[in-house]
Amino acid sequence: MSPGREVDSTISTEVDSSSTGASTYSGDVPLEQPTRLNSSWHFVVVTSAFTLGSVFSPFTLGAGGWVWGSIFWIYSYGSTWWSGMLIGKCVLRGTASGASCTYPDMMAEAFGRWGYWFTAVMQIATYFLLNVTLLVNFADWCLQVQRVLVVRGVVESGSMCMWEYLILGGCISCLLAQIPTFTRVMPLAVLSLLSTLIRQGIMYYQILQMDLLSLCEPTYDGVTPKSAFLSLATTALMFGGHGLFPEEMRELRRPKSFFGALHKAYVIIGVVYFSNAYMAYAVWGKWVSADIQLNFPLNLPTLVSALLSAFWGLVEATTSHVMMLSLIEHHIGLAKQTRARLWRVVLRSSFVALETFLAVMFSSAGLGNLQGVVAAVGFTALTYYAPFLAYWKLVLRPRGAPCWQQAVHILMAATGLVLMFVGIYASTDGMVAEIAQYHLFDTSRCSIADVVNIASCSNPCLAAYGFNTTQCETS
Repeated sequence: MSPGREVDSTISTEVDSSSTGASTYSGDVPLEQPTRLNSSWHFVVVTSAFTLGSVFSPFTLGAGGWVWGSIFWIYSYGSTWWSGMLIGKCVLRGTASGASCTYPDMMAEAFGRWGYWFTAVMQIATYFLLNVTLLVNFADWCLQVQRVLVVRGVVESGSMCMWEYLILGGCISCLLAQIPTFTRVMPLAVLSLLSTLIRQGIMYYQILQMDLLSLCEPTYDGVTPKSAFLSLATTALMFGGHGLFPEEMRELRRPKSFFGALHKAYVIIGVVYFSNAYMAYAVWGKWVSADIQLNFPLNLPTLVSALLSAFWGLVEATTSHVMMLSLIEHHIGLAKQTRARLWRVVLRSSFVALETFLAVMFSSAGLGNLQGVVAAVGFTALTYYAPFLAYWKLVLRPRGAPCWQQAVHILMAATGLVLMFVGIYASTDGMVAEIAQYHLFDTSRCSIADVVNIASCSNPCLAAYGFNTTQCETS
């Protein structure tokens, strides 16, 4: 049976009055339904572009090692595809009974008022924190571009510092945050997905052109329980697009096409992630950075890759702003006021300003730790356990599904909760250690070498990069 037919059957047999009493709850404010204009390929492109943080994937594998890292990847890939399917079924079930089709409304139908507000808060907090992390990424990529230009004699070392690039990223993000719908994000999403594929090609070019598979001497030891926990948490970040799924479905011309689109998106996501993570870990081993580009030699391809990443990060933030700020505007009554354009600009700009402030504040906390916190706090809720609980409450329990089937969904939700707690522990512990070494509002970082030093003795590709291995740096 095709996914679409399965959902038709589900809708026709599983909607009952007892399970839809909260279906119209939307924060006590009627939610305006958008015009359904987008094809299923729109979902494929936007979801793939938003989800694919491929430059971060080698770190998630490296922190867990070949065995545990692979187990976490397989678990995350399979469980998040499954949870995506469940989100689609719950949303279609709700719309068939007249409910608004947002993530908070889906959870409100299952768990009432508290389900709505829990999900709304998690959506806003998750994508707000993600944008803080993306600004730190943006500054790192700008520092990498600057470092390549220093090596090529174009600019002087330390010409701009990390905090200045954070301000620059915040200003650009503020302009892009005014985009109101996923439909208008589409052109940027196409370019963003292309940038991901090009960066993937650049990594392979670096490896093949410099023969890094043969010349590098990676090691794969050093996996600890804490690093394994961090691997599990940051892997959750790699599959963090589910919080947008219901809102994207609202703009689909045929909402039932979501299921086929999800399959296509996951094929793209799986191929890109696995071919990136395993190849990079094979080359650099445990030296893989939270962003693999920071391991690259300081050459022209690295400069191009870093510029493309800066663009990708800004589009990523724009996509999350569409969902997050639209939800906020809806609840404070700005969404339906035709003369409130100025106030919407002020609101959106204020949120970006706060994101920039926190990015400057926590820029020394360690990129991997920041990513782990975002994943553990929010992405686990929206991706790993809420969909299973909602489907159990809305479909399996009212239908009187077999006990084993209900138990499996509850068990999957429980594993998501475990993932959340261990991820918070590992990432916050790492943040405390990093900040103790530096300090909050650190303005001293003016070179990418302050983040990752490729001249370090720990670089397994030191000789391949042309460095003298007897004069390497111990930092």
